Amino acid sequence: METMGFLVWMLPVIFMLHDFEEIIMAEVWDKRFHERIMEKFPKRRPFGLGVNYAWQTPTLSIAVAIEFVLFSLVSLLSVACQSYFLWFCAYLGLLLHMVFIHILASLWFKGYVPGVVTSAILLVPGIFYLMKAQSILKFDAPTLMLAGGIGIALLAVILPALHAFMGVTDRWLDRYSRPSATR
Repeated sequence: METMGFLVWMLPVIFMLHDFEEIIMAEVWDKRFHERIMEKFPKRRPFGLGVNYAWQTPTLSIAVAIEFVLFSLVSLLSVACQSYFLWFCAYLGLLLHMVFIHILASLWFKGYVPGVVTSAILLVPGIFYLMKAQSILKFDAPTLMLAGGIGIALLAVILPALHAFMGVTDRWLDRYSRPSATR
């Protein structure tokens, strides 16, 4: 663990462990707390729940798969090019997402929000790996601040784009699920 060759793979691993909880729990959480979710999130429900109607779990799974491929590509390209700034941005963004989206949302919701359990569990090792990466990379303070800003910006762009794409995939899955008239 003294090289970035190991640490870069923690990005897709931690992401996927975290998102398994979201995949498993988002739809059933919506069913259980639908009225409360509508009250607490009147304009934009989490996990694309306001977009998806018929295929919540499969639709969310497609979005997670896309994110997993992106994070895996970032890790692969970082190792291949021996350049880790984009990886650092994405990894820091993932950790900030766990804190500001899941943990704070759970406190605001005053209850369980999908992703909060794995966020709480994975945050400590995630920070440890980030600190380990920083000790190897030795980024200065302005670079760290830039990485944090870019990480937040990536989240601000990717998450809404994926939620919009979830609407497209939801409609496609809904059409696909209907019996064909040509049988």
